[in-house]
Amino acid sequence: MTMHHASNIALLLLPLLLAGIVTAATRGKGRWWTMARWISAFTMHPDQGLVRQGLLWLSILVPLFYGLGAGIIIWADYQISLTQEGLETFVKISAIPLALFSLSLPLTILVSRLHATSQTANQITLTRHKNNIDSFYSHRKELFSYFAQIGEVVFLDCIIAKFKLHPRIHKRFFTGKLADGTPMANEAEFKTVESDIENALWKIHGVLTDFNPEMTYSLYVANLCSEIYRLALTLGLTEIYIVLAEKSTLVPAIIDEEPKMLRTVGTTTTELIAAFRYIYSFFHNLCDFAGITPLDSRKDPAYRYIFEGGAFHNITIPPVIERLHAEDIRKNIDNYNFSRLMEKQNSANR
Repeated sequence: MTMHHASNIALLLLPLLLAGIVTAATRGKGRWWTMARWISAFTMHPDQGLVRQGLLWLSILVPLFYGLGAGIIIWADYQISLTQEGLETFVKISAIPLALFSLSLPLTILVSRLHATSQTANQITLTRHKNNIDSFYSHRKELFSYFAQIGEVVFLDCIIAKFKLHPRIHKRFFTGKLADGTPMANEAEFKTVESDIENALWKIHGVLTDFNPEMTYSLYVANLCSEIYRLALTLGLTEIYIVLAEKSTLVPAIIDEEPKMLRTVGTTTTELIAAFRYIYSFFHNLCDFAGITPLDSRKDPAYRYIFEGGAFHNITIPPVIERLHAEDIRKNIDNYNFSRLMEKQNSANR
């Protein structure tokens, strides 16, 4: 490429470069030597007005500078003459500069249309985001409203169940972000609780039927009662893990070779069954709202007595739980208290 060709190309690109520099100087943000300033100058900003768009000024300046450049070349051999003949000559020789000047109009219209389209798309995005947030909180509100309509239910004259939803329940059982709209049911969590309820049901049956007398005590104290309290905490049922717990008994036990104090669920079979029925009913209402079909254990003939009235009273006589509290648990507590007393006396004698 010859020097002459190179200079021609440079002159051809000079108006475009000048227009870009002016636009970047007036509309760009950031330091001059960084690419960020140039990117910000020529990026469409739907949140700003049309006159603040760098592309608008570029679409005006580029035809203007090219028109002026062409005019300088064409007008160089002429003198200004404010006469009819001079104006006619100006119009005749200025066809190319005027044509270049006129390109500003369609270019600015194009930028205006692009800006309007960008603003519309941005508005749609903002509206969708707002609608998704509204949908998320509406779902949460509907969940609270759903449980509020149940009202108070008394289980076996032991537990006054208010079916008051703890705020964390929505977060635990439904997944999704605010921006994603209506949250989806956390099926894994529903399956986990359903499995825990089935385990608790099996343990209740094992304790009440006393099918393995040697294991009944530990099954009741160390397993069943802990399972009931875990479920109550998961579902936020304060009527169980606070109110009923205050009426329960602390039992000393050895877990993993370490002494612990375990709390029974009430002190009677009726209180235990009432707690379980509340958990079962609450969970199934939660499943109904989420559109999930849980396992219906009430149809199992082996467990039907646990759900029907006071049928559980006739499984064993005397009732296993009352017997455990009257004999084994009382004995265990007495032994524990006696050992504590002896330790204090021995410490005092030293």
